[in-house]
Amino acid sequence: MVWTQSALSGELWYTTASDPPSEAAPDGLAAVVKKEWNIGWVQAAPDGFARSVIGINGQWPCPTLEVDIGDKVIIEVTNGLGNETTSLHWHGLFQEGSNLFDGPAHVTQCPIPPGASFTYEFEVHQPGTYWYHAHIGAQYSDGLRAPLIVHDRNSPYEREIEAEYVLSVSDWYHDQTPTLLEQLFDVSNVGVRLPPIKSCLINDATQNKYEILPGKKYKFRIVNMSAHAGAAIFITDHRFTVVEVDGVYTKPTSAAQLYLAPGQRYSVIVEGKESKEKNYAVNVVLDVNPDVLTYFEPVGFKWNGTAYLEYDAGNPTPEPEHLNEFHILDDLSLEPFDGEEILGEPDKQIQMDVGMGLDTGGIPRAFVNNVSYVHQDTPTLFTALTVGKDAENPEVYGQVNPYVTKRGEIIEITVNNLAASHHPFHLHGHHFQVLSRRPVGSGPFDASAESDFPEVPLRRDTIVVHGRSSVVIRFKADNPGVWLFHCHFEWHVALGMTATFIEDPLELQKITGPVPQAHRALCDAQCLHSSGNAAGNTEDHFNLEGAAPASHVPAHGAVYQEGTCNAEGGEDSGAGNEGDDSAAGNEYPSSEGGDSEGKEDADPAAGEGEGDEDADPVAGEGEGDYDDGSDAEGEDPKVKKSGCPEGHTCSGPYFEKGEDGEWNDGKFTRYVTEAYHVTSTSTHTNIVCATAAP
Repeated sequence: MVWTQSALSGELWYTTASDPPSEAAPDGLAAVVKKEWNIGWVQAAPDGFARSVIGINGQWPCPTLEVDIGDKVIIEVTNGLGNETTSLHWHGLFQEGSNLFDGPAHVTQCPIPPGASFTYEFEVHQPGTYWYHAHIGAQYSDGLRAPLIVHDRNSPYEREIEAEYVLSVSDWYHDQTPTLLEQLFDVSNVGVRLPPIKSCLINDATQNKYEILPGKKYKFRIVNMSAHAGAAIFITDHRFTVVEVDGVYTKPTSAAQLYLAPGQRYSVIVEGKESKEKNYAVNVVLDVNPDVLTYFEPVGFKWNGTAYLEYDAGNPTPEPEHLNEFHILDDLSLEPFDGEEILGEPDKQIQMDVGMGLDTGGIPRAFVNNVSYVHQDTPTLFTALTVGKDAENPEVYGQVNPYVTKRGEIIEITVNNLAASHHPFHLHGHHFQVLSRRPVGSGPFDASAESDFPEVPLRRDTIVVHGRSSVVIRFKADNPGVWLFHCHFEWHVALGMTATFIEDPLELQKITGPVPQAHRALCDAQCLHSSGNAAGNTEDHFNLEGAAPASHVPAHGAVYQEGTCNAEGGEDSGAGNEGDDSAAGNEYPSSEGGDSEGKEDADPAAGEGEGDEDADPVAGEGEGDYDDGSDAEGEDPKVKKSGCPEGHTCSGPYFEKGEDGEWNDGKFTRYVTEAYHVTSTSTHTNIVCATAAP
């Protein structure tokens, strides 16, 4: 991180910093970009509210990863979180021939448990603006995300650029993700209200500046890394020239304002004014999505973020400009630079009706064709690699909304959005052509009313489907692998708005070979499966007994449950699953619970400020002292427990002896201290932290 001090006001300003660059390779030769990343908890206060965030190598924001076309990337990830699993997805990269390293947990790998390491290895052949982020249990909303830039010496626009800047946008929360998920999945959440956003960040901060010389041209790489909010962006008295969208070069297109949904990216050229007598505001406005306001409008929510074009450090800081008129670029007007024409008639047409609602148990869900996606204990890719010819049958994959395609097929997807809110849909492993997007409220797609698709359509990997309307996209199945297609509102992913494409699985088996030992080791460590169908059945691929038929309730994100595998290779206590009913086993770092003036921003409605936030946990508590059963007849040696004296915390489920002498299951409380705080109203003298009652 780099902080500089304003000569005018003395304020501290944050300037984007990247990972140290790798040693440059000679022209025409690829380099090996090798990093060692320890993912762990870091204290930060990007909007003035101090809390624990997930950083890399003890720093946050996470480093921007910069590479060149042709580079080989090797990232050794060590999970130093202690209480959560993790995985990394390289958003927008096709991973041709390296599907094993695409990153979504339970899809192309088992999650990385605490204390374990895993190495991602792939080559980069696409220029453009991307990002990497956690892909398990909405974890990236706790800060585990950053831009990924692929430089191109042969870019059609590079020669005219004085310099380039990265501008990331994100919504921000004060509660940690597991708490937000607990609220999201609560049966009282009948309106499927999403977690309340607290503020808007630019480059994971609230004070940013970009130095500009008069008359010079600058490239801005813009990335929306939000968990939920879209963002309108404009610069006072300046215009954008769009030259790239989601890794696709475009013909230069002028725009006054841009809109980016979560997951979307743009590269734009901004030309400096001839005079340096004024500085100008870079204005970011989070959209007022119906989903945002159905929870409650958070007190003090900062809708706008502001950065600055600095022509002269001695100029006054300009006031931000309000978005009073909408002149947002329609991305469908963008034409790919290469002029790629519309793909031929589809070999397979798929209709996906997506929406929100409650399942039969009254739990909030998101649906694709009335089915809510459920991750399986056998990663979907591993099923595709290990069940032989049965990999062509979608039944073996369980409730992951599977679609099996053949190599070279033209796939056309019609997404009908039945909900009032919009949804940004992202496809792993591909760009797609956008043939149609209907306006808000136009209803499901009617092919008879619209048959004239553009000859040279927009191509990107994330597209917004407006509320109660439709989108039609088309792509060629030329990248064997297992690829997710999902809404990029992270909370909707958690709720189940996801489908899976299993692309040419028999060819995939030839390309990939057996599941590597490093991948199998992650699964073995967590009592998960590395072969067989969704249930781990390696003999009868159509016997799905044991597969997850419905989402685990409640969901607690990536919280880690240390378990004991039984003799059959299954699990006794749910190790490492996103939706386990019990969790933790390792301590949560504390959130400070306030800004520089205390806890003024604490929101009791969201659980902040509740409990004894200053409680000092007993050393070693929650670290998992295992009872071997030798000192107490009849005790289960698999029970993990430790004392939990009055006034302290259990870093996992706890049991309390009530007045009737029975042990009551405390399950989960809020994440307001180093771990779960015991909030029972009865005495705390008869408490144990355990995965099962004593």
